[in-house]
Amino acid sequence: MRTLSQTPSTLVGQVSADGQFRWDGAQWVPIPRGVREPTSWTRPLQLAVAGVFVVQAVYSLIVSLIFINPTNMRRALEAQGTSIPQGTDINTVVNISVGFALGVVIVIAICGIVIGVGSYLGWRWMFWVALVFLGLGAIGAVTNISSITRPETSPIPLWATGISEIISVANLALFVWMLIAVIRFGPWALKKPGTT
Repeated sequence: MRTLSQTPSTLVGQVSADGQFRWDGAQWVPIPRGVREPTSWTRPLQLAVAGVFVVQAVYSLIVSLIFINPTNMRRALEAQGTSIPQGTDINTVVNISVGFALGVVIVIAICGIVIGVGSYLGWRWMFWVALVFLGLGAIGAVTNISSITRPETSPIPLWATGISEIISVANLALFVWMLIAVIRFGPWALKKPGTT
């Protein structure tokens, strides 16, 4: 701790050398456990993550509702060479595939909106959820390549898959940035008081 002989007004807000106390102008006040302070990375990181999740959720929902339909799904299933089980007709498989695909997209879009809001609001626990979802989203940077090289196997047009690839690369970049931030500072690039 600093000595009290120093001018108190110059120390207001100053953190002790051990990071456990803060000078309030009259006395050293204990800093509660778990308190973190923002860095120059904190708000830009939160806004970037929130923006990517909201854009991704809205984009995937709109594109899926427009292009995932029985006609496009049937064409994609035939191009993939999907075998239809005996006793089942193609229309049943197509309808189940459309329903399943749209259901998954809606659930993921809702998760994306919630993660976007939580990131914008800076919920500390949302950092870990966002990190996992960004890691999963980054996998699309590799898996989209097959849809780009063989566009007939996807119910979504090539240009839409290209935009999905860009979003997946953004997921990868944010994933790396978040990893660096948590290693260097902590969740959301929030640092412990008194550290640099």
